Amino acid sequence: MELNQLRCFLAVAEDLHFRHAADRLHVAQSTLSEQISQLEREVGVKLLKRTSRSVVRTPAGEVFRKWASMAIEQLERAAVDARAIGRGEAGILSLGLSSAAVVSILPVMTLWLRREVPTAVIDVRELEPAEQVESIRQRILDIGLFHSSIQVPELASMVVFREKLIVALPQNHPAACKEKVELKAFSKETIFLPRRHAFPGFYELVIQACHKVGFQPARVHSTDLLQAALAVMASELGIALLPESLRYSLHVPGVIYKPLVEPAPVAEMIAVWREDNDSPLLKTFRDGLTTVAWEGFLIRRQAPSQLEAARLGALPARGRRAWAKPVIK
Repeated sequence: MELNQLRCFLAVAEDLHFRHAADRLHVAQSTLSEQISQLEREVGVKLLKRTSRSVVRTPAGEVFRKWASMAIEQLERAAVDARAIGRGEAGILSLGLSSAAVVSILPVMTLWLRREVPTAVIDVRELEPAEQVESIRQRILDIGLFHSSIQVPELASMVVFREKLIVALPQNHPAACKEKVELKAFSKETIFLPRRHAFPGFYELVIQACHKVGFQPARVHSTDLLQAALAVMASELGIALLPESLRYSLHVPGVIYKPLVEPAPVAEMIAVWREDNDSPLLKTFRDGLTTVAWEGFLIRRQAPSQLEAARLGALPARGRRAWAKPVIK
């Protein structure tokens, strides 16, 4: 049974006139008649009753017309969906995020995806960097976002954006009144940090920054949950170094943020994916990721009216840049 046979049958079954149907399909009447005869032989029953003056659908033809019409609609829908997936405008994308990426990138990226690829399904999972890397290697995730640097042969990566580190302090800390603080001033403090992983990441960045200004942290408290760590820290139990973007989106009572005296350490948020993952939707996501993530950081620094405009769709469309160019490695 061929698709062309179904189209020929439906044309005649709807028009109930061979010549009109042949004209609509731009085929000869003899060709149209032969296609329907072949279809009837394959189905094993007469679908149309033909006389010299009229064409009527048989009871079997009535039922077949219903299902054939639905089949054609489903095939056309399948073609539309396949083309959309091929263009990177639909499909399913599995996305891994660290706690910092959930807070800083996910909200603005979700807005962009909802507008640019509204039919895409995004499966978001909050995972530690090591878990993300393993899930990407096992093809469970398409792409992951976290602060780190990796050297894994089958994985590709790019820097989404770079940002300075700042210090999170209890609001009653002696340094809270200063405009900027020096990192070495916290040499005796407990420092809250994400857990150490199998490859260099945010933990190593902070420790190296402390070494660079001449001290080894007196105490390090490792944690998986960023907000919980800040809540504990608010009780004057230590300090934390965070990417600057978090000061605009992570608000914890009793905690304030202070910039470091220059030169401040710089953290890199990277995106990681398998080199052999040829998903068009993944490519669409990567194309928009750097610009949207960076501009989203800028938006969080704007006045409330500008932030609301971003929520209503003022983020740049794919291929356009509205504020600042992204920082790419």
